[in-house]
Amino acid sequence: MKIVGPKIDHSAFELNPQEAYRRGRVLDAMLRSANLKHPRGVTRGTFADFARWDAARAVEIARRLNAE
Repeated sequence: MKIVGPKIDHSAFELNPQEAYRRGRVLDAMLRSANLKHPRGVTRGTFADFARWDAARAVEIARRLNAE
């Protein structure tokens, strides 16, 4: 990671490796719980259809993340 500029908040970086690992595990679990399953099989549709489905999926994931 490259940090550029004098106004970077360095307090956001965890310096303790054990604490960083623990926080990473918590974030991974949170993101895993918000993930939606894709339907099995082949799906056909237009680009607009897929864009609409992706947008709806992103909204549902955001709702699940913000609920916690």
